[in-house]
Amino acid sequence: MRINSFGEKPLSSLEMSMTIASMLIGVGILTLPRAVATYTRSFDGWMSILLAGCVALLAGLLVSKVAIRAGNKTFLDYSVTLVGKPVTYIIAALQFSYFLGFCSYEARAIANISKQYLFDRTPVEYISLAFILVVVYGVSGSRSGLLRLNVLFLPSVLLMVIIVVCFGYRWFEFTNLQPFFITPPIGIMQGMREVIYSLLGFEIILYYIVFMERPEKATKSVLSGIAVSVVIYLVIYQLVVGIFSNIGAMNIVYPTIELAKEIQFPGNFFERFESLFFVIWIMTVFNTAAMGFDLANECMSFLFKKLSKRYRLLIIAPISYLVCMTPGDMAEFSTLGTMISYMAILSGILLPISLLMFGGKKKKEEKVDDKSSA
Repeated sequence: MRINSFGEKPLSSLEMSMTIASMLIGVGILTLPRAVATYTRSFDGWMSILLAGCVALLAGLLVSKVAIRAGNKTFLDYSVTLVGKPVTYIIAALQFSYFLGFCSYEARAIANISKQYLFDRTPVEYISLAFILVVVYGVSGSRSGLLRLNVLFLPSVLLMVIIVVCFGYRWFEFTNLQPFFITPPIGIMQGMREVIYSLLGFEIILYYIVFMERPEKATKSVLSGIAVSVVIYLVIYQLVVGIFSNIGAMNIVYPTIELAKEIQFPGNFFERFESLFFVIWIMTVFNTAAMGFDLANECMSFLFKKLSKRYRLLIIAPISYLVCMTPGDMAEFSTLGTMISYMAILSGILLPISLLMFGGKKKKEEKVDDKSSA
């Protein structure tokens, strides 16, 4: 392949939007209706989704501003200019832990779902190992080419969503959405928290903005990627509640997959649509896990500059597998997801926003010093 191949060209704002959407639409959409229905009643979870979407849009706006202000530098290099190397090493270690945990969580989730729906006789350990090895293979190549996979796979995912929505409305019952506005505010807030966890991941713009053709449009890309994800979450949630009811959604582990199982094409010319749906969704989960693994490698390269990429991947892979296999049951797996979400909020949102505020304050102080010296 030539050096100036298509995969090495800068990404447009649309392609970056697709990358952000792919990062957000992962395992979360398969369990989101159950998580929201657990804390809300009837169809009131739509308020939780919209409120969480607004919070995510605000956070995405601020995080993208940090990425734009960094210019041609990576986020960690920009952090060094503001707070120095010692503090940046701490930030890099936190973000390394987050991205590594994110990749491990996605791998364990896809292993659990695969065992339940596809490989009921295959141990979870082997499924997780195979998935992580494929992720390592994908990350070993070009980083720009890895991002291009989002552009390749996302249209297929959106097509699956459209098919599920179009054919799923045959069993839709509007009465399952009633009555409206019966959930107390505390329930709306708890449901909103679960949705926010599913909308984390847009902070990858801090690292991938260097691949954009026009970095100044990063904010538009992040906001549009979040907006697309919120719309998909809202549509899927409405369909799940309309078909299974709120109580049914609460008691189904993976409501979105069960929704795909209800799809029947006219004439029954295609059976077991959920198998095709699941295969397409595995590609999306691969994208999200691969980007998490790639960014963990990026953070590790900052911490250990002398290590080559090959050795870094050989170190990260077994650690990721051990973290992946740490949860012994679904309760511990859910706890792992919550811990990773907290780390995402701390290292991916609060710390970059703090740097944004600190950078603005530093610029003002420099202007005051220049005026006084003049």
